[in-house]
Amino acid sequence: MNDQQYDELLHIQTTEEQKNFQLFANYYPYEPTPYTVLDLCFDQIELEKKDCFVDFGCGKGRVVFYVNYRYHIETLGIEMNKSYVQDALQNKAQYSKEHHLVAAPVNFLNIKAEQYKIKPTDNIFFFFNPFSIRIFRHIIRHIWKSQQLYPRKIYVILYYPSFEYIQFLRDETQFKMIKDILVPNISVYNMHERVLIFESKEKSSME
Repeated sequence: MNDQQYDELLHIQTTEEQKNFQLFANYYPYEPTPYTVLDLCFDQIELEKKDCFVDFGCGKGRVVFYVNYRYHIETLGIEMNKSYVQDALQNKAQYSKEHHLVAAPVNFLNIKAEQYKIKPTDNIFFFFNPFSIRIFRHIIRHIWKSQQLYPRKIYVILYYPSFEYIQFLRDETQFKMIKDILVPNISVYNMHERVLIFESKEKSSME
């Protein structure tokens, strides 16, 4: 299925041109993750009913709805752009007509990523290169502190990752890369066109 067909399946609208993005230092313009990339990524890992998924820089909510539909787990989108959140909530209203969200809720927060307080149940975190390494480091450290208090398996999923993101996770955390998924059919080679999945299973310290 192409992106439009996937949107129709989920009863949402995320394929329109993205507008009304106010530029901020350390935050990058939103772009929806292609559904083909999501299929590639989530064909490689298996999530469980108890998992809780968080998308930082969720835009109109495409990834949030995709994961909720595929796994029937709780999903949350964090987005600083008020206009995008309004669109995401409209999508939620349409999506919820076809899907019962009591056991697996979908939610959105209109806040900056670094303002979100990691919940003890959050354990799957998705990033499509939404902001600078400074903010990314800040959020990963919050995730790590949460794991120390509430030990659990955690996945960090990066699409189109920057070298700085990769270097930080590899050299300054205990996260281990378990999947490196190349996105095929790219006419010009781009080293960033990939999905990396990092995992942490054990309680350990960060520098």
